[in-house]
Amino acid sequence: MNLTMPFRLEPVLDEPRRGQAAIRLAVGACVALLVGAALLLASGYDPVVAYSALARGAFGSMNAISGTINKAVPIGLCAIGIAFAYRARLWNIGAEGQLYFGAFGAAGVGLFLPPSTPPVVALPLVLLAGMLGGGLWAFIAAALKAYRGVNEILTTLMLNYVAILWVAYLVTGPWSDPLAYSFPYSAPIIANAQPGRVFAGIHPGIIVLVAASLGLWWLDRSSRLGFNLRVAGDAPRAALYGGVNHRTVTLVALTGAGALAGLAGAIEIAGSTTRLQSGLSPGYGFIAILVAWLAQGRPLAIVFAALIYSGLLNGGFALQVSSIPPATGTILQAVLLLCFLAAATFGKYRIRRVPASQGSP
Repeated sequence: MNLTMPFRLEPVLDEPRRGQAAIRLAVGACVALLVGAALLLASGYDPVVAYSALARGAFGSMNAISGTINKAVPIGLCAIGIAFAYRARLWNIGAEGQLYFGAFGAAGVGLFLPPSTPPVVALPLVLLAGMLGGGLWAFIAAALKAYRGVNEILTTLMLNYVAILWVAYLVTGPWSDPLAYSFPYSAPIIANAQPGRVFAGIHPGIIVLVAASLGLWWLDRSSRLGFNLRVAGDAPRAALYGGVNHRTVTLVALTGAGALAGLAGAIEIAGSTTRLQSGLSPGYGFIAILVAWLAQGRPLAIVFAALIYSGLLNGGFALQVSSIPPATGTILQAVLLLCFLAAATFGKYRIRRVPASQGSP
């Protein structure tokens, strides 16, 4: 009996055009909106009211826009770091912990600098400390991978929780603010390390995000490092014969990814919270993994995807005003991601009918 299915998925070898990719994403967005509307109706809520509240909370006012942009900065920086590491086919699942450790480094400098330190010195020192903290935290996993062959997925994932608990210990113990009335906060960092707002509530972190995306774009097209990362990831044996040190690539890729996540934590300290606190991140580092994959690792697309995701986060708060559970925003994020990934996956395959004679015994 011939049990061969009459259809099968066949990979498309040709690189899709940008227009085709944009069409697939648009189709995925429309399908996501329809599926989300069906789920809302099944739950007894009006989709128009829910989507209006989401849009209003994300982009409906200048305050909403500034909040969305500010949230996109840590998500985007972590996602760019994840994409950077994946150039060498390394999976950095630890951006959340690297963000926290970067925030710890930034706060450690910002809390103990003399208050008279000039802003042109204080702010760069705080940001540099954040990058060093995040890079150091990622270096632990990088060294274990490079010298002992330990899977980086496990080490980066587990180090997340160590960093989060370390920050929780500090803000409830030695670094706790005596004026915080038992809230898990540290004291504020010095005022000269806080950059303020550049326009309508938007802090200058957006400039750093755009610069990082352009830097990764340049790295892909014009640098030897970018070439070495791709060769070491795609063809380790060819890289070895070409003189590319795989251990060095591993250390650079993961440590660089951690430095970008640590920079995100430093920007959160300097530009948003102004102090170290428990629950500093609502999962920016984990969301960044989805953003990096949604954008397929493309630097400029990461910025756009980070804005969309931060808009969903910001808009989720507006749902409460409309008597709709804020968890609806999380559900819509999941639906949107699944539809986008499905659209991207089907773009890499085509359905081909198999003649009945093929595969018969």
